[in-house]
Amino acid sequence: MLEVVKRLTLAFALLLLAASVLLYADRGSRNPSNTRFSAGDPDAPAIRVAVVLHASLPALEEALNGVLEELAGRGFVDGGRVRIRRFNAEADIGAANTIAKEVTGGSYDLIISLSTTSLQTVANANKSGRRTPHVFGLVSDPFGAGVGIDAANPAVHPPYLTGYGSMQPVEDSFRTARAMRPELQSVGLVWNPAEANSRAQTLIARTVCKELGIQLVEANAENSTAVLEAANSLVARGVEALWISGDVTISLASDLIIDAGKRARIPVFTVMPPSIERGALFDLGANYLEVGRAVGRLAADVLDGGNPADIPVENFVPKLFLYNDTVLAGLKDRWTVPDELRQQADGWITATSRNLPKPQAPAAPAARAQPGRRYRIGLAYFAPEAAGDICMRGILDALRDLGFEEGRNLEVRRAHAQAEIANIPALLQNFDSSDVDLIVPLSTPLITGACALVKRKPVVFTYCSDPIAAGAGRSFTDHLTNVTGIGSFPPVEEMVDLIRKTLPGAKKVGTIYNASEANSVKVVGVAREVFAKAGLELDEVTVASSAEVVQAAQALASRQADAFYIQGDNTVIQGFDAVIKAARDARIPLFADDPESAKRGAAACLGLGFYRPGYAAGQMAARVLTGTSPANIPIVNISEKSLWFDLAMARELGITFPAEYLAQGETVD
Repeated sequence: MLEVVKRLTLAFALLLLAASVLLYADRGSRNPSNTRFSAGDPDAPAIRVAVVLHASLPALEEALNGVLEELAGRGFVDGGRVRIRRFNAEADIGAANTIAKEVTGGSYDLIISLSTTSLQTVANANKSGRRTPHVFGLVSDPFGAGVGIDAANPAVHPPYLTGYGSMQPVEDSFRTARAMRPELQSVGLVWNPAEANSRAQTLIARTVCKELGIQLVEANAENSTAVLEAANSLVARGVEALWISGDVTISLASDLIIDAGKRARIPVFTVMPPSIERGALFDLGANYLEVGRAVGRLAADVLDGGNPADIPVENFVPKLFLYNDTVLAGLKDRWTVPDELRQQADGWITATSRNLPKPQAPAAPAARAQPGRRYRIGLAYFAPEAAGDICMRGILDALRDLGFEEGRNLEVRRAHAQAEIANIPALLQNFDSSDVDLIVPLSTPLITGACALVKRKPVVFTYCSDPIAAGAGRSFTDHLTNVTGIGSFPPVEEMVDLIRKTLPGAKKVGTIYNASEANSVKVVGVAREVFAKAGLELDEVTVASSAEVVQAAQALASRQADAFYIQGDNTVIQGFDAVIKAARDARIPLFADDPESAKRGAAACLGLGFYRPGYAAGQMAARVLTGTSPANIPIVNISEKSLWFDLAMARELGITFPAEYLAQGETVD
């Protein structure tokens, strides 16, 4: 009997010991602080961090730079002990919810979100997910975001969630506007009621405007395409200025509001630095780099063992004030920048000086060529043409700046399809089966082909209006695993506005495009809707090859088009001389969005420059060449507006370009 008792006692002790071991081993999953993240522990597993942005905005990108800088300074370097994956919903709420489900599904040890919408989508998904530690930032009003943070007691919040609120200095912004124009009576605001951060700022704006005796005239826009119409409606109602709040939807289209202000000769002021570079009178907002650094420090604290439950949510708004007094001369009313405000400024643009905070280096670590290695890339393009050459120069300049020098350690193999879509499959398959390290397709036909046919090699693309329409993926973050790159959508709304104001009596505008080019189909689809809203008919003719462009241009001329609009269709650009001749013979103004082609005979160009997108693609290519998977590099949209006018052609045709556009562009006479 005694022997049985001894055996039972021993068995119980062993069970107790096993249970203790299991409980100790599981301590990390039960403790949100998860001390196994300590950067000083060389045996700790790789830390998986998800960074979630809602859109590609300078403020969010600047904050991301600050986050990564602080994490690296604390020993959490991407590619070292930490694996950081970035997600960007590109202002698509469906994509945002999909991203939120993915990052809260248990694959990540920490989530960092930047923007109110990202906080909301991730926090809501996290309730039913693994309740992953979550640090947020760049949120105007976290207490009103509906994620369980108590405004009365900021220490009360979900135990796995903490972060910083950053309510923009809305009140100070309006007081500054009043100081610049004491007679100010009305300000227009375009905002999206669906955004909680925008609602919070609008409520503050209403209160301060009532106190100052300023009428706040509001117009709603639920998407970027509605912004121009809303801004124009405010101008028509006689507002004396336009204000841009921290509304993400509106900020993505801020150039349209600034341009509307320029046309009406009224100023635009914002809480989203550095908008003064694009023509705003002043920005009074947060220093988003510093906000990002604060978020990065908080995230590092959590990774080092801090428990989010013990960290109260605080408001952190380091102010940044910038002004651009070159705007003053073009305004219809008298505005000034008082000396007191000049002395307080953190940066400025004047007629004689420019002093702006230096932009932080790109958040992605520099990807430099490795000593002793030789790299090979395949450049695939549709046909030789000037804008494509400029884009390629940008690519190679970026690579050279990062140590990849053609003729030394970089071999560049160039091939084009001779302007024939039928030649593309063989061209790309040859590259895919070769020994190149990377394929770089330029133009939508090549990108569409690469997305469908390239299976062995990584792909970095550019020179493309709409990568998603070209087949690169479902969104800028949810894309093919071997494909990434740079998109550049043309300024269609501004082009329509330019044509309408140059030709106020026009009824019909003709365009030519290849319906087999996905980018052209997308651009024309957008243009069709915008032209219709402007009361103009878009007369469309499609072609299958450059040889058909002559007949198409003649057909449009015979149908009495008041103007030709040629967007960057690759097939049409190859036959552009035929369009120029048809336009000249019929004395029809030709508007184009390809700067290099336009200078051969168009009356005006309002489009995109391609050196900067090419340079950005070159930086991406460097990252892929040095080992980063395209799957971990979000697609990015980069647009560099280009304006060009032929004044001699305008006189010949008897037309006058709008002064507000001439002031922004290059002219020849």
